[in-house]
Amino acid sequence: MPLTAGNFADLLEPGLRRIFDIAVSRPAPVRTMLFGEIPSTQRTEHYQGMGTTGLVPPFQGTVPYTDFDAGYRTDILNYEFAMGMTVERALIDDDQYNEINRRAQAMGDSFFITLEHDAAQVFINGFTDSGTNRMGASTNGADAVGLLSTAHPNSPRDTGTTQANEGTLALTLPNLDTTRQAMRNFTDDKGNLLGVNPDIMLIPPELERTATQIISERALYEPGSAQFDVNMFAGRLRPVVWDRLTDANAWFLMDSRLMKQHLIWQWRIQPEFDRATDFDGIQVKYRGYMRYGVGWDDWRFIYGQNPS
Repeated sequence: MPLTAGNFADLLEPGLRRIFDIAVSRPAPVRTMLFGEIPSTQRTEHYQGMGTTGLVPPFQGTVPYTDFDAGYRTDILNYEFAMGMTVERALIDDDQYNEINRRAQAMGDSFFITLEHDAAQVFINGFTDSGTNRMGASTNGADAVGLLSTAHPNSPRDTGTTQANEGTLALTLPNLDTTRQAMRNFTDDKGNLLGVNPDIMLIPPELERTATQIISERALYEPGSAQFDVNMFAGRLRPVVWDRLTDANAWFLMDSRLMKQHLIWQWRIQPEFDRATDFDGIQVKYRGYMRYGVGWDDWRFIYGQNPS
């Protein structure tokens, strides 16, 4: 098909769409490693927390029936995100295809970076009990405190009893042991142990060396031990290094099973690529669009340490 002012948008779109899609879905985003991704079908998704029923009582002739207490309800709104670019007819006439491709890749890169940025903000904002994210949504959870807090209420019916998943300990082997034990002591709304099993350590690049010395499968002995004491953490935790974490000292311990259940990324519209031609056909506008929500519905999958 010969190139004309009327068809150059049609000829360009398939190639630009492919470049955009490749840039958006480049390998190994940390977001997909941490968040449980679910499809969304409405403007706001509601996640109703549910309490436990406690221990099963001994059978004494009749079956006792119990009710679930309502937990906190989490509402996650889907926000819209969009960005566009223009391609002038003159770029085609002058054979500037590399420039056109670079624009499509740059826009795709922006979408990828945005997804990672908004996912990382969940952890960056996790230590504050007030504030909003860049979309204007509260950074607090449904229990009115941050993801990481020293005073999470047990339930809407038991706000006087609280638990903590926030501390100020630096990343050392003894402090890792303390944090892990604190997580293993997490209880449900009835006060029973949940059986949390932390197996992921999330860290910024500045702590990668320290974490490797502590939890690498080759770290068979405790660092600095003159007696070659066995390192119980060797190979037991999976390190996840995320360049987008902005605090060089903060680190996080998580239970991966609970993490995928309670750390939520909901897709309303996955990134899409489309175009519109102006009236005289001299330039074409291409745009990307996506819509999603991000949050959590329970804090018990994580413990965060934020040394000053």
